[in-house]
Amino acid sequence: MSVMGIRCSNRDFTWGILTGSKTQPHIHELNSIGFPKNYSKPRSLLWFVQEIEQLIQKHKVRKIVMKGFEGRTRGKTYEERVEYESAVYIAGAKNGVNSIYKKVKSTIAKDLGLKGRGHYLQTALDTSVIPGYDAKTEKEQEAILTAWSCLD
Repeated sequence: MSVMGIRCSNRDFTWGILTGSKTQPHIHELNSIGFPKNYSKPRSLLWFVQEIEQLIQKHKVRKIVMKGFEGRTRGKTYEERVEYESAVYIAGAKNGVNSIYKKVKSTIAKDLGLKGRGHYLQTALDTSVIPGYDAKTEKEQEAILTAWSCLD
């Protein structure tokens, strides 16, 4: 079963498609792409829905998990991120994905067998089972961790 981990921002989104288990995760695809510039908000959201749908269909995704926002929950940047995250729910629902989650670092840590503290992801998690993990960008790492936390 494929699990998609997504890390949205206001400018781009990063995704990781993982299979395997929590003890033996395997990355099938990991990438980031910027949202189109000069698109209206409705057009940009439609584009994003279509991108997510293509990934769901290509990898036969059965679970989607998004890295939840942990900063200030007011203002334009937060609202934009929520809009893009909503598009993930729409794309998943349109393609039969019923398991769509949003997790913060403490939940991800707990689901990976650590105590429920976000900082344990950097201090106690053995990422050696994922080749090249330390060389990934922070957004790529968050996409990997979110998907990894939903593997069986």
